[in-house]
Amino acid sequence: MINKYPYTLLYTLLLTTTLLSVDTLAETGKRPDVASAKNGKPLYETYCQSCHGEQGVGEPAPPMSIRDPSFFFAPALDDSQHAWHHSDEDLVKFILEGSPRTPRMVAWKKVLSRTDVRNIVAYIKSLWGDRAIKCQGPKHMSCM
Repeated sequence: MINKYPYTLLYTLLLTTTLLSVDTLAETGKRPDVASAKNGKPLYETYCQSCHGEQGVGEPAPPMSIRDPSFFFAPALDDSQHAWHHSDEDLVKFILEGSPRTPRMVAWKKVLSRTDVRNIVAYIKSLWGDRAIKCQGPKHMSCM
């Protein structure tokens, strides 16, 4: 039998190889692997902890009476606030590019590699409970 589509197998192999080699961040909604979280912890402690607190508890806000409304406090990155509302891709982007809302969240792209940042995200996610992991990213609204 003559194959009517001789390039189908070749195309499939090329597509599969390409997809497997892309630096995907499609871990949203999944527990991070232990090794990545372990590698991310010292990076978090060095680059993030001074603002976001030990184990991601966030920066304490002063009483409303003395709070400057234009000052953004570093949010908790554990599952007590809304870090889990963001996808892994969004968290990586915030770390690499900084935040447009506040100059306090600097861009780390000249200091940290993409792998470093993915490990930091893995560490942050290791602080989350099962519900936050299951509801992470776009699914968070259906879990409220």
